[in-house]
Amino acid sequence: MRTIIGPSSRSTIICLSPYLVAKSSSWTAAAFFASSDHHPNPHHFERSRPLRHPSPQYFFWSKKNKSTMTQDTVTVDDTTSLESQMADLDLTKIKRFANKGADALFGYIEKCQVESSPTADFGNFLDAGTGSHSLRWMASVFHRKRLLADTDNGDDAAPMVSMKSFTAITADETMRKRVVEEAESLGIASKGDVVIGNWSNGVERDGNFEYGKGKLLLEGKEYDTILVDYLVGAIDGFAPYFQDLIFDRLVPHLAPGGRMYIIGLQPIPDRVEGDANVMCKITKIRDACILLANHRCYREYPVDWIQRHVRRAGLDIVETRQYPIRYDHGTMLKQINVGRSKLKLFPTRGIAEEMGVILDRLEKESLEVTKRQASGRVTLGFDYVVVAEKSKNADVAQDV
Repeated sequence: MRTIIGPSSRSTIICLSPYLVAKSSSWTAAAFFASSDHHPNPHHFERSRPLRHPSPQYFFWSKKNKSTMTQDTVTVDDTTSLESQMADLDLTKIKRFANKGADALFGYIEKCQVESSPTADFGNFLDAGTGSHSLRWMASVFHRKRLLADTDNGDDAAPMVSMKSFTAITADETMRKRVVEEAESLGIASKGDVVIGNWSNGVERDGNFEYGKGKLLLEGKEYDTILVDYLVGAIDGFAPYFQDLIFDRLVPHLAPGGRMYIIGLQPIPDRVEGDANVMCKITKIRDACILLANHRCYREYPVDWIQRHVRRAGLDIVETRQYPIRYDHGTMLKQINVGRSKLKLFPTRGIAEEMGVILDRLEKESLEVTKRQASGRVTLGFDYVVVAEKSKNADVAQDV
């Protein structure tokens, strides 16, 4: 695996191998998210970070020769060794993906891919805003044959999907390290690249792209499938006010006939009637804490906003699905603790102490509310998946 930093000043990028944007899910180039190990939705966890910008040029990281940063070359002996190592891999972290119902959002994406492609192959894959969760899912695709052989899920078995290679983007150094380590531990480091960069680099204030100047992330690269995993909501933390251009920026990287899968969170309302309102209050107080700590909040966008901008960028909407979110006390407490983690950064101790009291009250209220529910959860809002496609007859756009 090579790590590439910043907008490329080279004429080519050695591929391959989510946001990582200002996600990461810390996003992948855009990238941006901190992902949850037990929940597919990174928005349930802390994603606020000080604004950071990557180095203005790419570099390649090679496990074999870090001092010269040379391109990896795989020999026959290397391949034999890799096959031997694969048999000893611990795939515990990703075995859940062998069950088609274990992850609703990625399970739906796999279903759509199977229905759209005779081979169910994602091809060359771009994770435009990577994180631990999306990386683990990609690893499960590379190891799908073994995972299905090692499990007995019967009719609940996940489909046999595949992927040729992956490129994962992030603007966050901490997320880059996490994803690189995860890729190595899951045995897919040789399958792709982790790229540090920001999708806004090389885009002028008027929205025009600076072609041929080595500033545009992944300039000239094209992919069969692009994953936009909670990327739009993360942009405000890494590239403020760039949301309206993100799909214009990504679409030129999608091959004709290729698909883009967009995962997002419907914004939580200011208030609702009933017990679920406690989550609305938690969200507002959490964001207030983030702002008082002089950090930026992420900003989610509704599904209709996403659909409009995807169409404006030249893609066809194939279908859209929504998934209601059910919050238990543990999930709410994680958001309350995000607020608590910011108290030490408040401008005065007095404000921090008063906010701490409010957070304590919210913890108590959220526990009382969830105890009143038969399921121990309250339902509020939804995640969504938008499936978009580029026409096979689309004119070849100028390289980006």
